[in-house]
Amino acid sequence: MSMDTLLEPSAREQVYNHLRRCGNPFRNYFARHPDDDVCGRYHVAELYAREREQLLAVVDLYRYDPTMHSEVIPILGNKGSGKTHLLHSIKHGPSQGWQFLVTPGTFQKGSEFAEYILFQIIDTLLGGGKQRGKRPIEFVGEELTRRQLRSALLSLSEPEKLALFPAPAFARWVRRLGIGSSQAEERTQWLIDALNQSGLMSLPQACQEAGLDGQKAYECVAQYLDKTEPRSTAGQMRRRLLQGFVRSALLQDESELAQFLTDGFASMEFQVRPSRLDLVLALLKVLMECFLSLKIPVVVAFDQLEDLLLARRTDDSHKVSEAFFAGIVQLMHQVNGLCFLIFAERGLWNRFVPSLDGYIQDRLNNPVHVPKFGTIKSLRLEVPPVGLVRQVVAARLRPTLEELPEFDQLGPIYPFSDEQVERIARTEPTLRDMLQQFRLLFDRVVYGGNTANSAFEAAVANGWTEEAEKPSTPEVRERPAPNVSEWPPIVKNVTIIETPAAPVSPPSASSAAPSEPASASSQVEAGAQGRPNMFELWKQEIATARAKLEPEGALTGATRELQAGLGTLLQISHEHGVKVGPWRLMHVVPDWSFGEHPTYGMLTIAHWAAKEQAPERFGIGLFLGRGPGKPKDLQVKLSSLTIEPPVVDQLVLLRPADDTTLSGKSKSLWEEAAQAGKVCRMEPLSLDEFAMLYAFPRWLTSLTEALGETTTLPNLADFLQEHVGSLLAQLSFPMVRED
Repeated sequence: MSMDTLLEPSAREQVYNHLRRCGNPFRNYFARHPDDDVCGRYHVAELYAREREQLLAVVDLYRYDPTMHSEVIPILGNKGSGKTHLLHSIKHGPSQGWQFLVTPGTFQKGSEFAEYILFQIIDTLLGGGKQRGKRPIEFVGEELTRRQLRSALLSLSEPEKLALFPAPAFARWVRRLGIGSSQAEERTQWLIDALNQSGLMSLPQACQEAGLDGQKAYECVAQYLDKTEPRSTAGQMRRRLLQGFVRSALLQDESELAQFLTDGFASMEFQVRPSRLDLVLALLKVLMECFLSLKIPVVVAFDQLEDLLLARRTDDSHKVSEAFFAGIVQLMHQVNGLCFLIFAERGLWNRFVPSLDGYIQDRLNNPVHVPKFGTIKSLRLEVPPVGLVRQVVAARLRPTLEELPEFDQLGPIYPFSDEQVERIARTEPTLRDMLQQFRLLFDRVVYGGNTANSAFEAAVANGWTEEAEKPSTPEVRERPAPNVSEWPPIVKNVTIIETPAAPVSPPSASSAAPSEPASASSQVEAGAQGRPNMFELWKQEIATARAKLEPEGALTGATRELQAGLGTLLQISHEHGVKVGPWRLMHVVPDWSFGEHPTYGMLTIAHWAAKEQAPERFGIGLFLGRGPGKPKDLQVKLSSLTIEPPVVDQLVLLRPADDTTLSGKSKSLWEEAAQAGKVCRMEPLSLDEFAMLYAFPRWLTSLTEALGETTTLPNLADFLQEHVGSLLAQLSFPMVRED
């Protein structure tokens, strides 16, 4: 019996009006990335519960045995099966312990794989993204500082304790008589005990309760590390790294840690100067030691692998995938303790992996023994049963239905019936396909006899911004009531074959004046039926990127990610024929490594040309160094102009708008380059413009994922010129902005 028969006609109409006002809860039917809040909002814990438990058990192996060999676990499923949602639940959901989870949004094909992973870890550590409610730097910094401060306090002599906890002025005479040292001893012991109980009191609160100033606590730990850490390269790196974490936790100053992770580790004094790769591996191993000493597993999870590797479908897919998998295997031999999770489309995995070299296949297919679950080689996400699909539908509808006083009468899947849910669950291949069908079904049931356009207008009037799908048949549009039991089967896909239109004669003078052409954004956003709203995706990714880049040190830590975004933006602009004034891109090298500095030795090369003029080779780089790193960053970037044979003709450096003044050594370097005839300029960027660079590859991946394998990427020239045109102008000739 239909739920509608239990309601009076007037009550039913009120319910439908409420559903129309709230909009279609199935319009967001796929997660854009592992941090998408849609996953948490509509989470069903029972969905893939066993697979989640197995993956967390694999992660726990690294918690209990930090020296365990690095391993790979593939998680395979069809596109739309729920892989991203599963990763979100692991990253943000409850578990037995905290793990440091890295989810790369780009793959930098031109970098050494170890270098690529190192800077992904640094970006995750310093960025504003949260895992289980905390930024990684906050959690790791507090735990490391507790341990180091406790060790430092235990090593103090009695006079040092008295100096750390000074008595009031009137008690100094008592101390000279040898009385009063017991108070300092008691406060020291109390703080040691409080530091052992991390769940009861935060670190700043414990220090405040003990009467210990943050600066004094930092100096105490710094002196302890200086005395205890060895003078070897690894020991000095560990000392600087721990000092940075302690300063961020006790003084809320992340600049020292950010400076060390981007430049300090490469500027240390060495008896024998190591190579670029050796520097990277040394820092990566020291970072891993810090994490694993706290029993924090380091998990690198690659999601939407097909789009991550092949965001540009013109790439040689076999070559890119071979470089990716070979890089993973090489790093597994170089560094222990890394857990790689690869969420991949099953067809891609079966297409690429068998063609790889035998030694790569052996490592990728190496089984992992997990207590309670036996040996695991890979996990497969199958189609969920009808009961779980019903729970997914109920989770989507619950926020809307709970606002109704008739909620108890309606049932958890209203306005659907059990038969409709079962039919879709048994006939669709993936969760995404099911949610898309529920989206269509909701429109038809709730908007009833409305046409697609009137339903869309009604939805927009009530705050819904996504286009409603057109009904499949005219019969559905003519029905005055949503009697869905009589509907024909839903048509899932329609292929429209267009033929060339007949020539149109020019309008006569008496004809009405033609309407103004739509703006670039409206043309792109309108798109074809079923296309995603590119502008909405763009706004979402920009907001996410901005939040990640806002904390102090996050921008510096994201240097390589921003450079990757810059390279992708210019590459796509070149492929889609974007024009900036009279200039067009003729050739782009997205990421070019040079020199021995891992962070600063990276540029994007862009060849700009105008009609009847020879191309100019621009080297475009991020100039983000702060403090001692500022002149070093500039020195490394300027060295690209002296490479023989010449690779770039002029240099464009992108600098935060709040720090464009050069002084001291930086100013001298800049003036020397100008006197030597080098062409270089600095372009100030706001945080929003840096967010555009960071977000662009992720937006492109989300767009590609939403379009699906059978839909080609539309031409983006109008969209890019409207939304990033001013940024592109800063990357070309300055005369463009003067016209």
